[in-house]
Amino acid sequence: MRISSGLALIGAVVAEFVAGTGGTGSGLAYQILQAGFQLNIPRLFAALLLITLTGILLFWLMSALSRAALAGWHESEMG
Repeated sequence: MRISSGLALIGAVVAEFVAGTGGTGSGLAYQILQAGFQLNIPRLFAALLLITLTGILLFWLMSALSRAALAGWHESEMG
């Protein structure tokens, strides 16, 4: 679950790159594309930072969920 949550985030961003947002202009991948077209480097890196932090947060949450679910009976979480 830890790895698949990060891969799901990557898949969502790539899908938004490819398919677009349907004109809403609200996704982070859309912001990256628009910032790249407009050469707005601070906005581009801000969107990249937010995507990175979201991936780290998802990994952390899945790790905590794994520890909570397996703590009492699986040897990988004991100790």
